[in-house]
Amino acid sequence: MNIELRQICKYYGDTHALRELDLIVSNPTNVLVLIGPSGGGKSTLMRLLGGLESPHAGNLLFDKKILAQDESTLLKHRRKNGYLFQSFNLFPHMTARENVELPLIQVHDKSAEQAHTLAAEALAQFQLTGHADKYPAQLSGGQQQRVAIARAIAIKPRLLLLDEPTSALDPEMTAEILAVIESLTQSGQQIILSTHEMGFARAVADQVVFLADGKIVEQGAPCNLFNQPESKTVQNFLNKVMRY
Repeated sequence: MNIELRQICKYYGDTHALRELDLIVSNPTNVLVLIGPSGGGKSTLMRLLGGLESPHAGNLLFDKKILAQDESTLLKHRRKNGYLFQSFNLFPHMTARENVELPLIQVHDKSAEQAHTLAAEALAQFQLTGHADKYPAQLSGGQQQRVAIARAIAIKPRLLLLDEPTSALDPEMTAEILAVIESLTQSGQQIILSTHEMGFARAVADQVVFLADGKIVEQGAPCNLFNQPESKTVQNFLNKVMRY
């Protein structure tokens, strides 16, 4: 991926969510992982990168081109990307298959036949073929999250944004979803992932960015950031979360 942030600022009322962020992520990075304390700015940054919100100052560049913040440009940008957030966001009155098909038809202008084929392929990729006609309430949490991932992947996204995708899951289901995400990283899918799973971040990331208080505190390869962090803030955080 080729992404650059220049002096990005974002406010929510009096809250300064992102503070003059500068970041360069260049090839051959395929998996960028955001870590840091809750409230540090990870989710806000994910939403800006996905074009779901606009910064109040600064520029985002993709492939060395500034992402204009008009609605038409942002809409085109959103359609190139797949999204998975902390909650499953499945429509409860639709089957797994229908949940995957809907955005293909309504957002990506696929015919019903094309959507059916793409949905079947995506569900099969995540071992969900036998659950295609079930409603979300009939699925486990892990299965629901796999359906959500299938929906995000069905559009064949340029970039897949995963915002703490295991936060609502128990340990067994968390392991199940992490295995699915790892398979996506191995397939070459470009991913930006925020997570509190430090071991997983260390295993799959090409680059890790640590955010706290709306600032990028440290960026580097996982072997460097986890083994020899330069910042005392990062050292203290990792000592706490990786103690047990």
